Amino acid sequence: MDNPHIVKAFDRDLAALTANIKTMGEFANVQFCDAVHALLHRDIAQAERVIEQDRQLDGLRRDVSLAAAIVIARRQPVAADLNEVLADLRIAEDLERIGDLAKNTAKRAVAISNRVFPEDLTVRLKEFADAAAEQLRLGLSAYVHHNAPQALAVRSNDEELDRLHTQLFRELVSRTSGDEEQVIGFVHLLFCAKNIERIGDHAAHIAEAAYLLATGHPPETERRRMDESSAIVESVAHGSPPTKAPPK
Repeated sequence: MDNPHIVKAFDRDLAALTANIKTMGEFANVQFCDAVHALLHRDIAQAERVIEQDRQLDGLRRDVSLAAAIVIARRQPVAADLNEVLADLRIAEDLERIGDLAKNTAKRAVAISNRVFPEDLTVRLKEFADAAAEQLRLGLSAYVHHNAPQALAVRSNDEELDRLHTQLFRELVSRTSGDEEQVIGFVHLLFCAKNIERIGDHAAHIAEAAYLLATGHPPETERRRMDESSAIVESVAHGSPPTKAPPK
């Protein structure tokens, strides 16, 4: 692609692909935030909108995939140029997964809309969700602007999301006793908390792709996983009561 006209056309194609992914990412984040709001405020109408609008996100994903396929067929990129298109496709896949997790959260919001949870739990869940949404916003910004330091910061901050999830998970498990209806509600919240943690993981994946695009190589170190919720489940399965999270 040494011809300057071809190079300029390819750059325009990549810019259009980036713009499409940015639109998809912003919509996925809105879906996520709306699902959490519906959950915390027992807003069935909003939850149902999130579920219905997931089809729009799927449509945006198809648009990105088609645009990437056209770029590959028309420009036949190689090496770094091909890696950029493939990274775009991976980011689109992460965003689609985020939409699926938002839809799942919205479905659970409908299922437990008649339950009222302790305020301390809902406050903590909102703080956790807000942190994940900010991670996603910053990861997308790092991708759009090819900002390697910001991408690394998002990747590193995922450790804090893991810790928040472990604390919230431990607190929820400690309350899953007593009335059956109450227990069912807390179990739904456990799954919602896991959805939020997974959205943080997808934001970290996007940040890693952003770093690759900005530098030409992946991060030098493996991302540390600090979530210990699986250990809590194993402890409970063996009969050990979960310990409550320390006060904040």
